[in-house]
Amino acid sequence: MNSKTGFLLAALLGLMACGGDAPKTSDAPPNTAPAKADARPITWLEGIYATSSSPANEIYDLFDDDPSTGWRTQTGAGPDEGIMLYFPNALPLQSIQIVPEEGRFQGADAYIQTYVNGALGGGGKPGDKIALGGELVKSLYIRFVKSGLEEVSRPQNKDEAVVEIESFPANEYIGVKELKVWNDKGELLRLKPPKRVRGTLSASSTLQPEIAYSVANLFDARKEFVWVEGNKKTSGEGESLTFEFDEPVNITAIQIWNGYQRSDEHFAANARVRDFGFGLQGGEATTYTLRDTKAGQKIELTAPLKGKSFTLTIQSIYAGSRYKDLAISDMVFFDGQKPFVLYSKLLERTQSNLRNEIGSSPLVQILNRRVSNVVQEVGVMTQQSLILRSDGTFVMYSSDIMPDDTEVQTLADGNWELISSDPAEAVIKVFGRWNNVSDFADYYRGNTTQNVTRIFSDQVLTDGNIVRGKRMLGTFYLR
Repeated sequence: MNSKTGFLLAALLGLMACGGDAPKTSDAPPNTAPAKADARPITWLEGIYATSSSPANEIYDLFDDDPSTGWRTQTGAGPDEGIMLYFPNALPLQSIQIVPEEGRFQGADAYIQTYVNGALGGGGKPGDKIALGGELVKSLYIRFVKSGLEEVSRPQNKDEAVVEIESFPANEYIGVKELKVWNDKGELLRLKPPKRVRGTLSASSTLQPEIAYSVANLFDARKEFVWVEGNKKTSGEGESLTFEFDEPVNITAIQIWNGYQRSDEHFAANARVRDFGFGLQGGEATTYTLRDTKAGQKIELTAPLKGKSFTLTIQSIYAGSRYKDLAISDMVFFDGQKPFVLYSKLLERTQSNLRNEIGSSPLVQILNRRVSNVVQEVGVMTQQSLILRSDGTFVMYSSDIMPDDTEVQTLADGNWELISSDPAEAVIKVFGRWNNVSDFADYYRGNTTQNVTRIFSDQVLTDGNIVRGKRMLGTFYLR
């Protein structure tokens, strides 16, 4: 894999929420001696997410100090899925190790790639120690490039092109038992994500489609997916968020990632919060101010607040250059030094509603499954893949190699919504970030790279044989 591919994938990261922290039951016999206490000091994480998770084996299960549990993708999801870790402060890390479930990776092709602070890092096989070189790490993304279980079709003639179709078995998944991380001193870290506290949350308004702009996106650790208010008469002033926990919590600080952080263009285009009030629901609120920056901002409360219900009200805004809609990307609460987030069933309900809307349309066979092709056409070789996920997100990678070895790489990621569906075909709208990187020879100045990122949308049709974009996404062939 070359550095340009790493750059494109890094642009996603940031890409693409969970259940409560209920105690797990033990299968140990009654007279078993107590387990030895874990002497490793806790290293708190700012956030974690996985691009795909089985409901029964979610990403939080990798951090519960129980070696019998682990994380799995959804069945049928494999290559190009991954795990993101965010650290509150950059730490020097020496290496990581992915301990896989037995049988989940096979053969010499199995490969894992890391991305450190959005740049290409070390890679290796499942079970190997992957070197990170002691670099200061603020974000660490782990991408499962190959499992060794992929199947590739014979070359086929399609639309005057020669196409190879790669597929991942429908009954397989990526499974990880342990994720180990060592610091620059060779010490194994005990990583802890923010605690999840069950509850409900609501917004005074939400832009449609709700699955793309849900208030549940505030606590999923994905900076690229946001809550957006939906009041057409204002730019967010007067809109409010309500957080209701199932148990009393103590809040000493709030960290907020302001605006739409999918790209610099998205951030500038949409309105952001300037002043907001925060307090107990029905009580007096204190006003706080955010800077107009993409960096996470930790706001220390003037006095700790203890209770079950809280309200945040937007008082003033930084205007967007293109849209009136106001966005907030992510939030974390703090009780002293301990971070916690609110977990609700809101996103799961919206995903269930989306599956019902899809019904028996051709989308069923590709949902949460990677569509991957190698296309040879008039001297141009294109490697491309597309994933449409049931959480309303998507990602597309494409790399075109021209006859003169010029390379054009494209990453598109964001959200999708259903336009229409029936048993014969389905039509969706995809929208988000479109990133092109072109590498070519400039004979006066050497190799030159052009990088262009912009907001985009496209209409996409699938009939069970192809997935085809109307303007930008191109054609993907199915088996």
